[in-house]
Amino acid sequence: MHLLEGKESALARMPGARSTDILLAAPSSETLIYLIHGVTGTPLEMKYLGRRLFRHGWNVYLPTLPGHCSRYREMVDSDEKEWLSHVEMQLSYARLHCRNLFVAGLSAGALLALEASLRVPVEGIGVFSPTLFYDGWNVPWTLKLLPFGIKCLPNFLQRWFFHIDGAPYGIKDPALQGRIREAYHPVALMKGTLGRYFPRAHGSVQSPERSRSSEAVGYPLFSLKTLADLDRMYAQVRDHLHRVTAPTLILQAKEDDFTSPKNAEFIYRAIASEEKELILLDDCYHVITVDKQRDRVAEEMARFVERQSRPSENDDLDV
Repeated sequence: MHLLEGKESALARMPGARSTDILLAAPSSETLIYLIHGVTGTPLEMKYLGRRLFRHGWNVYLPTLPGHCSRYREMVDSDEKEWLSHVEMQLSYARLHCRNLFVAGLSAGALLALEASLRVPVEGIGVFSPTLFYDGWNVPWTLKLLPFGIKCLPNFLQRWFFHIDGAPYGIKDPALQGRIREAYHPVALMKGTLGRYFPRAHGSVQSPERSRSSEAVGYPLFSLKTLADLDRMYAQVRDHLHRVTAPTLILQAKEDDFTSPKNAEFIYRAIASEEKELILLDDCYHVITVDKQRDRVAEEMARFVERQSRPSENDDLDV
């Protein structure tokens, strides 16, 4: 069954769906674009892009990775196997219900998209600010100790060592950067936590966009355990890049503060896709889906989807 036949009910039954997932359903479309946020991030990182793609008449689904948009303990308890399994499960379900399926992701979400494409056939992959190694201009020196910490500290101790995210938070836009700085203030984080447990004490429940909780801004902390999970995922994806054959669009900022364009260039050279494109963006940092070039990101992704989409069955009959 294609999405054209009972599509809305099919998408509403997405397995493993969370209340923080975002669905933009287009009743007459046979195309679904699945947008994966970054690890420690939130689906809202992809919402602007999703809305722009939805305007073209396509279905868009923004999942919530396991452990995200909840208590920080759940984030630490989750790992790369759970994230990948969740993405594969939902893409496999979507593959049964649509004619054209695209997967795209930001940062670690981009690697999940690449890896999932080896298990679920897709019409195209969007790779935004891919992270294989930390070499951006704002990466703290403490991350150089990461291999030592992973090797020497047992798992239960890795949970108690943290890297705290700091300015510019992957964003060049000063207004947005200021809002994130405010949201990451300890007092704001505490209010968000209390609001989840005692909503009546804080008035009416806020929407995710206006909340100061993990649903709106993600987690400002990376535990050593989560970094170790990511390190294993990076190694797995690097080893499998030569098997990626789906058409691929790669976008990254020239001034990426977290991971340099060498990451995008490495993936471009390593994948086996016959159709692939690498675009480096000016005037933005790591989180390109919300930063100053977000419109360019949406435009490039829309063109990519249009080029790679298979014609509908009705169009096939008209030829």
